[in-house]
Amino acid sequence: MSFLIQLSEKVNPFQSLIILAAVFFVLSFFVLSRSRAVKNFLVALVSVSLIVAFYLNIYCYISMGSFSSFLIFMGDLQVIEIGIVIFSALNLLYFIYIYHADNENFSKILIIFLFSIISAIFLILSKNFLLIFTSISVFILAIFQLVSVMNSGIDKISLNILEYFLRPVLTIVLFFLGFSLLYGVIDFKDFNQILQSEYITNPLIVLALVIFGAALYMYFFLFPFQGPYLRLIKRGSLSTGSLIWFLYFPVGFFTLMKPGELYIFFIEKDNLFLSIFLIAITYLCILAGSIGAFKTNNLRRIMSFMFLFFVGIYLLNISMYSTGIIDISSMVLFSFVNIFIMLLSFMSMSAIFFNVEKNTGIGSIDSIRGLGRNNRYMGINLVVIFLSWLGPLYYIEPFIKYIVKSGFPGMGVDNIILLIAMVAGCVFLLVNILRILISVFKKAEPGTYKKILFSWSLYAYVTFFSLVIIISLAMGLLGILNVDIAFLDFNISGT
Repeated sequence: MSFLIQLSEKVNPFQSLIILAAVFFVLSFFVLSRSRAVKNFLVALVSVSLIVAFYLNIYCYISMGSFSSFLIFMGDLQVIEIGIVIFSALNLLYFIYIYHADNENFSKILIIFLFSIISAIFLILSKNFLLIFTSISVFILAIFQLVSVMNSGIDKISLNILEYFLRPVLTIVLFFLGFSLLYGVIDFKDFNQILQSEYITNPLIVLALVIFGAALYMYFFLFPFQGPYLRLIKRGSLSTGSLIWFLYFPVGFFTLMKPGELYIFFIEKDNLFLSIFLIAITYLCILAGSIGAFKTNNLRRIMSFMFLFFVGIYLLNISMYSTGIIDISSMVLFSFVNIFIMLLSFMSMSAIFFNVEKNTGIGSIDSIRGLGRNNRYMGINLVVIFLSWLGPLYYIEPFIKYIVKSGFPGMGVDNIILLIAMVAGCVFLLVNILRILISVFKKAEPGTYKKILFSWSLYAYVTFFSLVIIISLAMGLLGILNVDIAFLDFNISGT
């Protein structure tokens, strides 16, 4: 036992990666297998490895604490981020198995998928510029290969895939330019060194941060570059959207946090131009996502636009920090709350809507008309899922506190603009929620409704997420009402 403890300490914090890498090695021996029994075995093996990796990620950190070297860093945020990636991977494995179990390239899909998870974890742990750049480059390449294999049987999809991945390639180019600029100016190897040096106010450092910001803007396909993303989601396989929403986008959020302390440094310097830029991007994402979702009837496009809307909500809390509405701890808390809302709601909602599209062959909002009447259980679960979308309403509390403290005239123009953005976002969100729910519970036209069968596994899957959402909403409500839940050490306001 002592030998195992010593070995675990030697490989800290790579325990999760070692488990996944070992399974990746085993999968390589079954790359040509088309047996259904082998496929089931591989899915079970990958599932177990992800569960073990999830456990080791938390257990080893609790028992051994944080870790830092020249290349990597493991702290509280990294543990949470790795946990989110592995949890997302478990759910993606469900979607991949449901929609690609009969694919002759299923073993290849599993191998590339596991490789992309390993790359994402390396990216989260990376501290050194070179390792960050290498990890994100390999991750984007793995996602490109995975999407290509998953859509290999769809006609005329190659151009959409290529068009989509030209933007991440540009992201890699911009990252290379930014890191090269930092190396050339200061010869430092991580963002923390810059923060602690006298070079932090160097104009070239600011330029590098602008380049990183532009790279991530392209990565997220924010307005007006959302076209390739929307076309691929609409025309690709059903699991393509899940892969992008539950793996590609979350890893982008975690990459955004890498130079976060540097951005915070300039925000705390009351940089007016940075605040204006953040507010403008927030408005674009919220309005473009809301209006786009309302104008389209395609379910996949509605979900795609709403995902962009929640990206805008994610940026809203950063904008609120830049103008003094919330503090740094609340900003970090709200960031993770937004990510959890997106994952919890979109995972379960995708499972329902994609199953409907698979059964009916119809991808429009009319395909779910009458679903809540003919399957009340799924209708109730959809109501619970959309209740989680009301999460952005917790932004009301910081604004109320700020108004009470400073008075409405003392808020300043920038905070008033943000308040309008928050209110407008909530209104648009409610409109889109009501639109979908009205269609779900609207009486279907006689003779047009096809009875949609849901498997027992799908019922269990959706029920799990509904229970998590209900518990989370209850905890959040108790925290807002200042009810003592100290045994949970949780407060939605972050105070």
